[in-house]
Amino acid sequence: MTDPDFSIAGIVKALAASPPPLPPPFYLWDPPVIKPSSLVVPLVDVDGEAALVLTKRAMQLRNHAGDWVFPGGRIDPQVDADARAGALRELEEELGTDRAHVTLIGTLDSRGPIMSGHVIDVFVGVIDAAARMHPDPTEVSEIAIVPLREFARRHYVSTEVPGEPRDAQGQVRTREGPLEMHFFNFGDDELVWGTQGEIIWDLLACVLHDRPTIAQLRA
Repeated sequence: MTDPDFSIAGIVKALAASPPPLPPPFYLWDPPVIKPSSLVVPLVDVDGEAALVLTKRAMQLRNHAGDWVFPGGRIDPQVDADARAGALRELEEELGTDRAHVTLIGTLDSRGPIMSGHVIDVFVGVIDAAARMHPDPTEVSEIAIVPLREFARRHYVSTEVPGEPRDAQGQVRTREGPLEMHFFNFGDDELVWGTQGEIIWDLLACVLHDRPTIAQLRA
């Protein structure tokens, strides 16, 4: 079996060979308001291989405080020409990285609507070596740079929601709905899960060709 190509060039090639991204499924939840959103999965080169840049949401934030996520957010029609522009603006604001140092190289399947109503277009981008990262402390408490290869071997599925207290029977609250969530470990047992975990799964599906995408799993 050919060794997977985790280089930036290999990921560019894999994304170029992938089919067009699928739109969001609109079948798990029916939120009262749809919030068009977008994000960037940022890649950097580390010793010849691609690594993901993850941000840990500041603890004072109302939603998903302390979670590891990709930079992104709601598209602002007043300032964003389209979803791509919105994704780059959010990356620039959260990572403090000039968008001129970011090259978008492809797209993955859109996600959502998630329970908060966000429907998310997913872009993959490369941050060049000259870029500097100065995360916004009001949104980001820290960043992590994790080789994509590491995520390929540190995956599991579960319906248990992380951080929830156990009841008297030792059970943890599970996700609403029938679907298992995808979890990825990195570092000292840090977790990426939920929507962000599904995005990593889809990127690995594109690169490794050894698994269906999330949309294919749920078809």
